[in-house]
Amino acid sequence: MSLDYTLLIQMVNFIVLVVLLNALIFKPILKVFDERKAKVEGVMDEARRLSEEAERLMEEYERKISEARQQALQLVNEGRIQAMEDQKEALAKVREETEAQLKQLKERIDKEKGEASRVLERFAKVLSISIAERLLGRPLDNKERAKWES
Repeated sequence: MSLDYTLLIQMVNFIVLVVLLNALIFKPILKVFDERKAKVEGVMDEARRLSEEAERLMEEYERKISEARQQALQLVNEGRIQAMEDQKEALAKVREETEAQLKQLKERIDKEKGEASRVLERFAKVLSISIAERLLGRPLDNKERAKWES
């Protein structure tokens, strides 16, 4: 008869342990993972948006080049050499402006990727320290914390 009570007590202990672990460790960790995933998705969405904007600018650039070429052909047909020189300058200016815009967008994308990487790295360090402290059941001392932060 005492064996049955012992088994029942062990089952209750196990259930209490599972409930406590779920409430104290698993749910907070999953919440942190969900938050990190949301941040990463936000950064990725921004990167996609910037990439689409860069594509749109590239299409606009191609359209402007096409328009400029058509105008240049018209000028050649009409014999306006000076106007053709002006068109070449305008085309060069459009190319420079568009390339400058594309360069700025690419730099912005690279910057945001770098920022996202740094945020995730810092977040991973904080998360690893937090998990270690919860698993150990005590705060990490400076030496241990330095090991996790490196």
